Amino acid sequence: MIKVAISGADSPMAGELIRILVNHPDVEIVSLVAPGHEGKPLHSVHHGLLGEVDLSFTGIFKPENADILFIADRNIKHSDLLRLRNLLPDLNVVLFFPPVAEDDAEDSEHIFALPEINRKALVRGAKTAILPNPLSSLALVPLYPLALNMLLSGDITLNVSAPEDVVATDILASSVAEIEKALKEAQLSFNGKIKYKILPPTSKRGIELSLEIPMPLDMEHLMKAYEIYNDHNFAFAVTTPVKLDDVKGTEKILFSLNLSKDGELMIHSVADGRLRGSAGEAVHVMNLMFGLHEKTGLYLKPYAY
Repeated sequence: MIKVAISGADSPMAGELIRILVNHPDVEIVSLVAPGHEGKPLHSVHHGLLGEVDLSFTGIFKPENADILFIADRNIKHSDLLRLRNLLPDLNVVLFFPPVAEDDAEDSEHIFALPEINRKALVRGAKTAILPNPLSSLALVPLYPLALNMLLSGDITLNVSAPEDVVATDILASSVAEIEKALKEAQLSFNGKIKYKILPPTSKRGIELSLEIPMPLDMEHLMKAYEIYNDHNFAFAVTTPVKLDDVKGTEKILFSLNLSKDGELMIHSVADGRLRGSAGEAVHVMNLMFGLHEKTGLYLKPYAY
């Protein structure tokens, strides 16, 4: 069994993570760290977990008990992470947020934990992984294969409908940086900027993204670029409309591709922002780190069926 500890266990995203992990066949939750809630039962904060698991919060992380630590709070610094890595080099660590930058702190090695891009690195011995922002996942899954095939040019405007926490100013800035970095690493000739337009949210947890870019390929050749996802389990390119109910409650990203007569590719991408780039992505990454099938514990049915 994989022994799991969670720091920031009182946060909403930790609640989502615990909801998945209590039914994961290869996991035992051994520590829920939430200073200020020591001794209180888990359901005192995460009310929906009443009757699901008999656990209580602790105030201190005991590293000798854990195989993996999920860090779901925002205030860990680079220096904190570096000390943790030096003290416990064999502990797997998954961060929901990048560490806080410090001018005088040495950066620690970590993997950008979007499995569709870095699955091999996660499987082959990665010890520290930082989850992408939900918006980064939603944009990069459809755009990354195009970058690999040298098909991106000019600026890209993302039209985004998402909960407020996904499009908060600091989160947006981090998302844009992640997207631009990954695309430019995949296509060295790409020098465009990622821009965005924020639309009113239509869901408390779903995120939608649409964009248009010039596309010289016909649909048959375009779809070949997405064959790299044929052996992945949570990314699906389709030519039919997609909607949020198709992905809510799952780790999936669905994206619809349509070519206009004047050579514009229209992409519409949907995901559950509480799971993709968050709790579901964390479990997905853990599975890869420990050599499990990536769907283990994530056989989650969408709201629509």
